[in-house]
Amino acid sequence: MTSAKEKPKHIVAQSIRREVSKTTNRELWATICYYYPQYTLQEASQLSVRDIKLLLKTAEKLEAQKMLAYTQIAAAPHTKKGQGVKKLTDYYKNQLG
Repeated sequence: MTSAKEKPKHIVAQSIRREVSKTTNRELWATICYYYPQYTLQEASQLSVRDIKLLLKTAEKLEAQKMLAYTQIAAAPHTKKGQGVKKLTDYYKNQLG
């Protein structure tokens, strides 16, 4: 039990450092040029913000799909009786047509 003279303990919240994006426009344009080689840096700089966001979001999704496929490829041989390898092979054969 606590005595009547003791002050209650207060929880003090600490501030959390917020990561501020320091990406420059030039870096965004360069990223667009990397993922979409048909654009030059000059052409990318003339795109609207809406188009830049769309292109970058699409590139991120494509990159995520590629990384997921790599992860599945690495894990497939370790599945039960190697069934993951057969599933992946069938999947990619279907993708090829």
